[in-house]
Amino acid sequence: MKYSAEVLTRVREPQRVGALPADDEDVGTGEIGTLDEGTVTRIQVRVSGETVVQARFKVFGCSAAIASASLVAEWLEGASLEEARAITTERVVQVLQLLPEREHVARMAFDAAQQAITSVEGRRRKAEHDRDHGKRGTGDRAAAGEEPAGPGRASSSGEGGRLLGV
Repeated sequence: MKYSAEVLTRVREPQRVGALPADDEDVGTGEIGTLDEGTVTRIQVRVSGETVVQARFKVFGCSAAIASASLVAEWLEGASLEEARAITTERVVQVLQLLPEREHVARMAFDAAQQAITSVEGRRRKAEHDRDHGKRGTGDRAAAGEEPAGPGRASSSGEGGRLLGV
């Protein structure tokens, strides 16, 4: 399969690879796909006010998947939430010149980004609600000697080989 120069550059010189602290109130995570399906794309965003101030990605998948997540993370960083919502799969496909059989990985990057934005917006609403109603956050429970999370809480750190950075 022949990839465009843009795809190859993003794979050979990856930017914004990594993870953000998943427990931070201002961080949202979107993860699409499974190893059984062959591709996993995770995108995380840190939002301040109405702006995405950081975006990071991890991918287990083909070069097109890596390039798609890299491009989406680039576009997210510095974007307003409105601009971030306006990113499209079609735009990713066009810029990377992806072949039709690779368009699904552009969709995965788009879906992960949208999920990350929705996640951080939900976390912010919950934190605001808790503050308004005098509830203590996770950090307060830990400081009081209580367990910071309930049973069955899964780690989203990407440790244990679940997700691979490029």
